[in-house]
Amino acid sequence: MNRLMKKLLVTAILPLAVMAVFTFLLTSLLIGRFAETESYSQLEREADIVYDALTEGRGIPGQLDVVVFRDGERVDLDRGGRMRHHMTPILNPDAVNERDHIRMNGTSLLTFKREEGDLQIVTYTPAPLANPQFRQIYVILGSGFLFALLVAIGMTYWMGKRLTSPLIKLKQATASIMSGRHDLALPPVTDDEIGDLTEAVRRMNTSLEEKERLQNTFISGITHDVRTPLAIVRNEAEMLELGVVKQEDVAATGRSMTEEVDRIDRLVSQMLEYSKLSAGKVTLSLESVRLHELIKQTVSRMDEWFLQKQVTIALELEDVTIQTDRLAMERILSNFLQNAYHASPVGGVITIKLTEKRLEIKDEGPGIPEAMRANIWDMYVKGDRSNGHGLGLAINKLLLEVQGLSYGVESREGAVFWIEWN
Repeated sequence: MNRLMKKLLVTAILPLAVMAVFTFLLTSLLIGRFAETESYSQLEREADIVYDALTEGRGIPGQLDVVVFRDGERVDLDRGGRMRHHMTPILNPDAVNERDHIRMNGTSLLTFKREEGDLQIVTYTPAPLANPQFRQIYVILGSGFLFALLVAIGMTYWMGKRLTSPLIKLKQATASIMSGRHDLALPPVTDDEIGDLTEAVRRMNTSLEEKERLQNTFISGITHDVRTPLAIVRNEAEMLELGVVKQEDVAATGRSMTEEVDRIDRLVSQMLEYSKLSAGKVTLSLESVRLHELIKQTVSRMDEWFLQKQVTIALELEDVTIQTDRLAMERILSNFLQNAYHASPVGGVITIKLTEKRLEIKDEGPGIPEAMRANIWDMYVKGDRSNGHGLGLAINKLLLEVQGLSYGVESREGAVFWIEWN
């Protein structure tokens, strides 16, 4: 039995058992009190019957338990016309009160005493707990409580099994995920909180599996993008060392080596920037920035780059000033425009629309597949046409979140990346 099942049984059964015992004792007490009251009333009636019989000179019914004293001396009674000594445990009428509870010869008795002149009439009967009929009632009552308790234990165990079994499977599933395995045996999804938890674990597993796949792709891409320029640099360095490069080509070879080293440097810088942002080690300085002017300046610096694909920039800008970090916002705009450029067809148009509360950057590319939109802001995700490393949007996400800006992406005849502020 697992620990949760033990706790569940103790938590459910212990209060129930206490309540059952308390209820049984209380019921027994109430039944005893009621039976005792009725017994005293019956004994009083029987004493009246005996007194009337003695007064009228009639015989006393033989089924009555009674003893009669006159001036403290026991009187032999005529039971149904016969005179006989009736054996009784009561030897002295002064030893009992009007209503009394005594114990004689190992038997618990209820007694009622009626005194008329020199005559004392004492009727008696077994106390309720000593009465076989009442004992039978207590046995039936106790058996009922015990049966109900056993049924409750069985139902609790059955329900506990149903509750703990999927939790144990989910525990095993999470252990599998921690060990790097994603072929999980999850319990069926039920219409309750455990079903919600099962579905959450399934989605988490799918997401982690996808992230691992993207991470492996990212590492593979990074490795390729680092090794390729390193190979070029090594090859050209060896050529320079061997003296096979013509004098007029030395400058071009040097520029080529510098460009390849710069490519590696940009990649490393991006990775370091993302690492610092995700660790919260970058402090931004917010100031009033005329966003429309910053957009124009950023586009102007990238003009020659856009001309490579004859991409046109259409500006629909209102005069807007917001509180932001200027360098961070410039980096965000640059990343969005680079993505739009890579997604755009040759001769395409990138539209930048700025209103009082929203900025949109729209391209004429194929758009973002719906399945990809949820993960596009993650570190390892990049579009099919991108030649980057999947770091631009991940860096944008961190820069936007640290400034408290809302962001998102839509797909309508191309991709639309947007930012909103209050």
